[in-house]
Amino acid sequence: MNRRGISEIISTIIIIMIVSIAGTYLFAYSTTFIQTENDQYLTNNELEVGQTQERFTVSSVWWSGADDFLNITVYNFGQNDIRVSDVYVDGIRVSAFSYGRDTLILTEKLMKVGFTSPIAIISGSEYKITVVSSRGVTEVIYWRA
Repeated sequence: MNRRGISEIISTIIIIMIVSIAGTYLFAYSTTFIQTENDQYLTNNELEVGQTQERFTVSSVWWSGADDFLNITVYNFGQNDIRVSDVYVDGIRVSAFSYGRDTLILTEKLMKVGFTSPIAIISGSEYKITVVSSRGVTEVIYWRA
């Protein structure tokens, strides 16, 4: 019986090609993966730096006593400009803003934010007002009507 197989040279070339293709694929995958992880790290780091440099406080709350409309004054004393993205009254998100939401508050400046409270305001009651910036920094105050 005369059997013939592939020669050693051809088999070596085929193995080298398979290893080269696999190595190229692994290199391309790992490069993309590492770049994606690096981009995500930089984005998260930038957000954390912005959050640590962001400082604000609610300096006053005004209520007319007649309805559920509230006016809060936010003072930005941090290193970054801020935007008020959300307000919560006793844990319930405010949905009806009249002015001040998503408006840029420069450093060392005051901004009024007017909204209708999602819950009824009763004179003499205490309320927890939470203000959230666009970077996710929160300021909580307790206010008595």
